[in-house]
Amino acid sequence: MADVSRAAEVGVATVSRALGDHPDVSEATRQRVRAVARSLGYRPSATARALRTGEYRAISVIVPDAGWGWWEPVVRAAFKAAAEVGYYLMAHPVAGTKGGAAAIVEALANVPTDGVIVIGVPDQDGVCEACDRIALPAIAIDDTSRTVRFPTISAQNREGARLAVEHLISLGRRSIALLRPNIGVETDNWGDGLFIDHRTLGYRDALDSAGIAFDESLIIDCTDPFNETRKHWRELEAELSTGVRIDAMFCAADSMAGAALRTLRAHGLKVPEDVSIVGFDDERAAILVDPQLTTIRQPYEEMGCYAVELLLRKIQGEHVDIRRYEFVTELVRRSSTDEPERLAKPDGTT
Repeated sequence: MADVSRAAEVGVATVSRALGDHPDVSEATRQRVRAVARSLGYRPSATARALRTGEYRAISVIVPDAGWGWWEPVVRAAFKAAAEVGYYLMAHPVAGTKGGAAAIVEALANVPTDGVIVIGVPDQDGVCEACDRIALPAIAIDDTSRTVRFPTISAQNREGARLAVEHLISLGRRSIALLRPNIGVETDNWGDGLFIDHRTLGYRDALDSAGIAFDESLIIDCTDPFNETRKHWRELEAELSTGVRIDAMFCAADSMAGAALRTLRAHGLKVPEDVSIVGFDDERAAILVDPQLTTIRQPYEEMGCYAVELLLRKIQGEHVDIRRYEFVTELVRRSSTDEPERLAKPDGTT
């Protein structure tokens, strides 16, 4: 700034006011100072500004160590929302870090950031303690943990699952399987598996409302559920080999649908003619499978924007209730649940 002052032949205070759009600097002086600053390659020091104002105008987001990318549109929306109010957003992947998200939070003590959004928090206690130690405001986007230590954003999993199964019932399907993760062997990434419980409850709610008897054998728990390279689900194969009749399936996550489709085809079953399928999430996997997947859409963009809003309120000292903030889901219809008349060829055959 001293260099700019000498080159522009004005005082340092005038340089500061000109670069900061202070109203008591004339337009001519402001333009001259800025031209000199550009020619000298000057840019404001974020560290100095933080020392002066007590804020970095930057926030961090910790993304989970998981193969499926449902969180990507959340981060994109959060980045845009932060930028609109003059904040930078920095992404920190867990990526196998020893100690997980809590260790990433601890490291943020050395990073210029005013707050953090943590996506997927299997250990809310550990992350909360880490945030408290460095006095870092935090918001969670998470539906895996039963215990809530932060203001936590998630989708309405139970209501969304009910909507999925009601759609299958509306198609005349009655023997509806639930394909879900075996959460007992997935606790490192998915905490208490709250979202699985809620989606299971929604599945049962829809059956109960339609007067369809619950059949425990139609609950199929799959190991390594988010491994998109799997060709088939052994657990589904075993159930089909018993001769059980399945005319519809609710996949508790879109990423499980690809292997489900391949398993059904291996048993001579067509989708949607023989078996209609609905997923949950509306992530990339839903449109990459054939047929494309009818699914329940989580409002990722709205969730990301609201996470930024809540975090900025906390940064500014406003009280934000520690509770779960749930967002409404919607059914997105695609060809995995096409009805017979929609499958008909122009000559009337199917």
